[in-house]
Amino acid sequence: MKITAKRIKKRWIAGGIVIVAAAVGIALFVKAKGSKDTVNAGSGQQSTVQLLKQDLVESISATGAFESATNKSVTSTATNLTVKKVLVAVGDTVQKGDSLVKFDQSDLEDAYADAKDNLSNTTTSANAEVTNAKKQLSNAQTTYSDSKTSSAAAVKKTKASLQTLKKTIRSLKDKIKVAKDAARKTALQQELSQAREQLTQAQEKYEQAVSNQTSGNRQNQSSVDSAKTAVEQAETNRTKQIKEAQKQVKEAKENLDNCAVTAPVSGTVTSLSVEEGDTYSGGTLLQIQDTQSFVITTSVDEYDISDVKVGQRVVILTDATDNDELEGKVTFVAPSTDSSGSTSTEAQGQSSGTTASSSDGYEVKIKVTSSDDRIKLGMTAKCSIVKKEASDVYAVPYDAVHKENGESYILVKDGDSTSKVTVTTGMETDYYIEVQGDDLQEGLQVVIPTDKTDSSSDSNKQNSTFGGFGGMGGTPDGSTGNKGDRGGMNGSKGGSGGMGGPGGGQAPSK
Repeated sequence: MKITAKRIKKRWIAGGIVIVAAAVGIALFVKAKGSKDTVNAGSGQQSTVQLLKQDLVESISATGAFESATNKSVTSTATNLTVKKVLVAVGDTVQKGDSLVKFDQSDLEDAYADAKDNLSNTTTSANAEVTNAKKQLSNAQTTYSDSKTSSAAAVKKTKASLQTLKKTIRSLKDKIKVAKDAARKTALQQELSQAREQLTQAQEKYEQAVSNQTSGNRQNQSSVDSAKTAVEQAETNRTKQIKEAQKQVKEAKENLDNCAVTAPVSGTVTSLSVEEGDTYSGGTLLQIQDTQSFVITTSVDEYDISDVKVGQRVVILTDATDNDELEGKVTFVAPSTDSSGSTSTEAQGQSSGTTASSSDGYEVKIKVTSSDDRIKLGMTAKCSIVKKEASDVYAVPYDAVHKENGESYILVKDGDSTSKVTVTTGMETDYYIEVQGDDLQEGLQVVIPTDKTDSSSDSNKQNSTFGGFGGMGGTPDGSTGNKGDRGGMNGSKGGSGGMGGPGGGQAPSK
């Protein structure tokens, strides 16, 4: 557009030398005021537009489709069940927690009851085993205690007998040493011999008692240890058996609960995969999408992608909303043509609508930040990704700005004469350029070059040119233009050209 505008400007200059000369001649008789130089418009070929404040936007055009920001596939862990009732239909709006599908749950109810009975029986049986094991331990401990007491008493008794005999033998030996009578000595020696035999027997009994005590204690301790191990094993088995039975109850309860499938999110039912009487064997039951929160997936070519950044504002137009603009922002820019910002199908579900192929450019995702009840899933979205914008500024068609001696100026028509007004230029779009200056005010009639005098009124010219301000797609000649799809960016203040529409309206005549 800028190249075309420059060429038009050159044609105007080349064809209007006489006009300029005449204007210079007349200017000699007019007193200059400030930065304005009065120039006679003469009968030259020119038209005017009214100077107004506008919102200028430089943007990148892209097209995509409205998709749901939340797209959930609803499934169930229960399988091989008959679908008893489907409680929703496609298009129904549901809230999180609403019941969606019910299965025939009679078999699962029986399984749940059996699982609870099994848990009760398992608990009773396991507790009995632990109780019995503890009883066996108590018996072993009692036996050990009693045996230990009796064996200790036997050792003590045989030891006392052994000590008594030893004392008797010592006494007999002393008596034999002092005996005078041979008969008496012989008798004492016989008693000593008997005592020694008794001592040998007593020694054997004592040693046997000690042996019995040692072996008995060892055996009884082993019995106690075994009984303790049995108790521990019974308690471990009880925990394991009860835990397993509880798990079966939990699974049976979950299967029963899953018979009433509920909505995991709020949204609209967009598809159903089952109907009453079907046997459900797994997979997706239905799709729920949020039809109030939208995202748009589009594609930007390599020429423009370097100017697209996450967070950039996006203006969105649709056929359904006419000239009403929606707001959005860029949330993802693909690093390569093979990259995608889409989430997994399982978590996000299938996208609705047609999205741009990565082979057409770089994928860009846009979050729609405003709402409109007229928007539906799959609608085409015409997006303008804002690169640069200026609000409430004076702007004129590109060819209305002239340069002389390094300064920029515009020509302002006042009756039959025109004046130069020095300006500073700012932001440029495809057709318009921002102008600033102390002498600018709304309503000035700004001259734009044309090839022939337009018979239309000034007001028509203003509408035709600045009417297209709303539709940046319109070129000065009124055609749609190569970048007409950006037309609606200024639609709020200009004409109703709309996205891609003939924003320029009827062109000034050439």
